[in-house]
This record gives sequence, structure tokens and C-alpha cells, in this order.
Amino acid sequence: MKVLDRFGIWLILAVGAFLRLWDLGYPHKLVFDETYYVKDAWTLSAVGHELAWPNNPNPAFEAGNVNGFLTTSEYVVHPPLGKWIIAIGMRIFGAQNSFGWRISVALLGIALIYLAFAVAKRVLRSKRWGLFVAGLLAIDGEAIVMARTGLLDTILAFFVLLGFYFLLRDLEHESDTFWRRPWLIAMALALGAATAVKWSGIFFLAAFCLYVVGRFAFRTKNFWATGYKAIATFVLVVPLALATYLASWAGWFISPGGYGKGFDSNPLVALWDYHKNAYAFHVGLSTAHPYQSNPFSWLFMLRPTSFFYESCGTGCATAITAVGNPLIWWLGAIAVIVVFFGWVTKRDRLSGLVLIGLVGGYVPWLFYPHRTVFEFYTIAFEFWILLAIGLFLKQLVEASERPKLARKLVVAYAGLCALASLFFVPIWWGTKIPYWFWLAHMWLPSWI
Repeated sequence: MKVLDRFGIWLILAVGAFLRLWDLGYPHKLVFDETYYVKDAWTLSAVGHELAWPNNPNPAFEAGNVNGFLTTSEYVVHPPLGKWIIAIGMRIFGAQNSFGWRISVALLGIALIYLAFAVAKRVLRSKRWGLFVAGLLAIDGEAIVMARTGLLDTILAFFVLLGFYFLLRDLEHESDTFWRRPWLIAMALALGAATAVKWSGIFFLAAFCLYVVGRFAFRTKNFWATGYKAIATFVLVVPLALATYLASWAGWFISPGGYGKGFDSNPLVALWDYHKNAYAFHVGLSTAHPYQSNPFSWLFMLRPTSFFYESCGTGCATAITAVGNPLIWWLGAIAVIVVFFGWVTKRDRLSGLVLIGLVGGYVPWLFYPHRTVFEFYTIAFEFWILLAIGLFLKQLVEASERPKLARKLVVAYAGLCALASLFFVPIWWGTKIPYWFWLAHMWLPSWI
């Protein structure tokens, strides 16, 4: 077991990297919302802001004509940072190379595994349980598919979890002087970056700040001191997060042709108007989509998103579906419920740390059940679902009268999860398989 303690994380990272990097360039087609983010990333890196494209540009782009964009600015509804990160891979490996479209996200997906280990080890106070949580993330299908696709959500997940790591470090080194909080400052920067990828990062920022204040209030039970703490936290965190967010718009500020800049001579006023319009778009988005899903069903994985599907001959198919490992997700749903009721009855610190990520990442979506939203959004808070599994099983082992047997059952569960992932890998990679074998992976009618 000493070998596992010493080298376990490197083995897990190797497995996770293999699952995320193998044949990353397949398919050489823009998959799902890559049609927006990859092309936007390319024009963003070219002129500092997104440009429009002619009608039906994807075939030409996929064939290598990557400079067929127009000179008019494009209206987009997500901030720039995630697309800047995608653009790094495109600039290094070429926009004609589908590997380049995805490599930046894939590398952050691998880094996310190590970050999950570092955080889970601290929360669960056990290196081996940290390895367990990181191992689940390494082999889970949703995390694999999202890391193999040039979308924004894995980038969001990385910065959010980085912010949570900094929050934990702040709680370990809490200072009575509010401005001497370097880890809280780091959290503000990380969550400002998360919000600069997708606006949903702001919910994590709010949740984590509320946790800081709520924890202080619970410990001191002093109204005035808590009020001071709340103001101090706001003053320290919010301006830094806002500055980080605005910095991501540097290309829009500097370049003359950014969308909406003509609204007002003051660029901040113009940017505010842009944001008002984007917010109206987001809250009003209700266009029907065959793979949209109700947020209340997300934990149970009832409607995973099909990213890519093609027939490749008689009785043959190639498909990429962002479906998680069922053995992980369905136990995760149970674990979240158990941890929630454990927190309600005991108010223990560990349950609170698990739930705070779900409050920031999941609960806000429950207020928009009729919006056009997708199950893969859960990647932003998947870590906390896995952390709930780790906490749930750890508590079962510790409460067991036969702890050795309980630990063996946990190892057996991890082995079954690995076997299930091996079975599902073809529909995470887009491997060419017989149609009947693809159908064998559709465990629920709603997965088709």
C-alpha cells in the first residue's frame, strides 16, 4: 500500500491522460457547440474579438479554410477567457488540426484530476480517499467526453475547483486581519477567471463567500462581528474578481471593432449594455432541442447529450455521448441525498464543504427548469458529487464493525466502475462499433 500512496496519483493521471488524449483529433469535424467556440476562439486570437462567418462555414473550416471569416463582429453570449484558452492550442498546433481545437481543454481536464486529488485529500483528510475521488473522475465518461471536446465547461470546472482549493487553504490559515488573506485573494482571482469563462462562475463565487461568512457566524454567534466579516469579505473578494473578469475583455477594449462598442463612447457603458442584452438572451433561451434536459433530472443522468453520431456502413455506427459512468453517477445521486440529510441533522463541516459546491453549481439551475439547458453542465460541479461518494463510503467504512471487509467492498466497487468505463469507452471516444453494440450502451430509452 505504500507504493499506492507514493505513486497512485501518477498512475491515475496516466490513465486519465490516456483516456483524454487518445485519438483526440477524431472526429475531424466540429462537434456540437465546437461550431461556436472553436471558430470564435480562432477569430478572437486573430483580431481580439469574435468575428462573424458566412452561411454554412463548417465544411470549409473542417477542410482547412480557417480564414474564411467575415470582417463584421459577431454577437456572442459568453465571456472571452475560455475561448482565449482554446485558441492557445489552435495557435500552437494549427487551426486546421482538430487536435489543436481540443488540446487546451484536454490538458485542463487532466489537471482537473490532480486538483481533485489535492482537494479531496484535504476535505476527507486521507490521501487514499483523495486517490479514490481522483480515480473516479479520471474514468468517468462525462469528464472524459467534456475534456475531449473544445467546449468551455471543463475550463469552467478547472477554475471553479481551483477557487475551492484556495478557499480550503484560506480556512487552514485564517487571519484575524482581513486584508492578510492571500488564499482568499487567490480564490477571488480564480473565481473571477471562472466567471470570465461562463457567467455561472459567479454562483460559485457567491456560494463560497457565503460559506466564509456563515462559518464565521456559526463560530462567533456575534451579529456585529459577522456583519463586519461580510463587508470585509466583499471588499476583499468582489473587486478582485471583477477586475479579473474585466481583464479577460482586454481584446474587446483594445480592438476597434468589438461587437456593441458603438453603443456609447464610454467602453464600460457599452460593455454594460452588451451584458444586459446577453443576460436577456440567457434567461429567455427556450428554443427546443432534442437533447435538452430538466435540471431536476441531472443527478440521475436521465438525458445525456449526444455530441456526435454517424452511420459508418451497414450495421455500424460511431457515436460520442456525454454519458457518465452509471455506477458512479447513480451512487453519486444517493450519496448527495445522504450527505444532505447528514448535514441537516448534524451540521458537520465535511458535509457542508460537499454541499457548498452543489449550492453554487447545481441549485441555481433548478430555478430555470424550462430553459434550454443540457446535462453536461454538471461537469462544473461533478467533483462535489464524487466528493459526496467519497464522504459517504468513508463514513460507512468507519462505522462498520468489519472495517477490513468494508474497505474490500469499496475496492470492489472501484473495480466495477473501472470495468463499466472500459465497456463505455467506445461511445466516449467515437469508436466505430456495430449498431447492436452501440444500442447495448443505451441503458435507458431516454439515452437514445
